[in-house]
Amino acid sequence: MNIRLMKEQDKLELRKIWDEFYSKEFPFSSFNNFVSAFTVENEGKIITAGGIRPIAESVIITDKNFSVKERRAALYIMLQAQLYAAGNHRFEHLHAFIQDESWQLCLERIGFRESKGKCLILET
Repeated sequence: MNIRLMKEQDKLELRKIWDEFYSKEFPFSSFNNFVSAFTVENEGKIITAGGIRPIAESVIITDKNFSVKERRAALYIMLQAQLYAAGNHRFEHLHAFIQDESWQLCLERIGFRESKGKCLILET
């Protein structure tokens, strides 16, 4: 088995693999906005391919001494700025990783939704 940088010509074969195994799970990725993309092959046949795609993560801290009305107004202003910045950097989504259920409800009321799949992390 060999690993190498992904080539443009790999994408046709990757599309076939996606059509057969993953088309009902997630949209096909063109691998264009990846930091790095790799292909693992054996005797010229692709076994697996993937890479690292950056994501935009919203990180917000709020002084809870302010009224709910002021905090909500500040949140809307902050999210407008973050969405603008994420769009300018060609991110398709803005992610928020949360632990507080009341914060989750607040974010869901303004348009955040649960992602497909479960988020896992691996320390580098």
